[in-house]
Amino acid sequence: MPALNSVASHNVESWCRVSAIAELADIFDPAMQVCSWQRSIDTDLKAYLSEATEHGNVQIREVVKSGSRPKLTDLPADEGSELLRSDVAMLAEILGELVDCPSVGLRLARVESAMCPRWHIDRVPIRMLCTYAGSGTEWLDDQGVDKRRLSDADIVDASCQRAASAEVVLLKGGLWQGNEGLGAIHRSPVIAPEEQPRMLLTLDPLWPD
Repeated sequence: MPALNSVASHNVESWCRVSAIAELADIFDPAMQVCSWQRSIDTDLKAYLSEATEHGNVQIREVVKSGSRPKLTDLPADEGSELLRSDVAMLAEILGELVDCPSVGLRLARVESAMCPRWHIDRVPIRMLCTYAGSGTEWLDDQGVDKRRLSDADIVDASCQRAASAEVVLLKGGLWQGNEGLGAIHRSPVIAPEEQPRMLLTLDPLWPD
């Protein structure tokens, strides 16, 4: 059973947790592969997200342009849905400003099982994740581990970090400029039958061709 840490502040050469939005810019450190922002969200939004997680099959994909709000159709429509739209719009704007992209690809999904249970590196420049409900994304303490050993038992059983609810996680991918051979080593958490499903937001920057 991996040793998980969902709240303690920690800084190492290749990942960090920060307490303010502006500090997400730490991801631009060439050695940094993971940067997460610990935050709290409104109690009414928490209650809405708990309801939405039980709503059934949520699979929303859309493109959010800079300065606009996501539609997030197919979710229960009430005051909580407006709070969620505002929060997602803020996160999309943060990502857009960080990497200077005009739009962001959004995926909001109810997840009942681990989508990517193995340690891996995304083939993208950068990705933002936020688990609104359920267990958060996990990443390795040692981001410098030999990538050829990601399936070894001693790597799987090594201590790792787990994002807390609503924590915003930036994962640098293998296609980030100058990041060849590197990238955030992470995985989806295992969801036990008795555990709450996840409500996972994924944001990817989109640039013109």
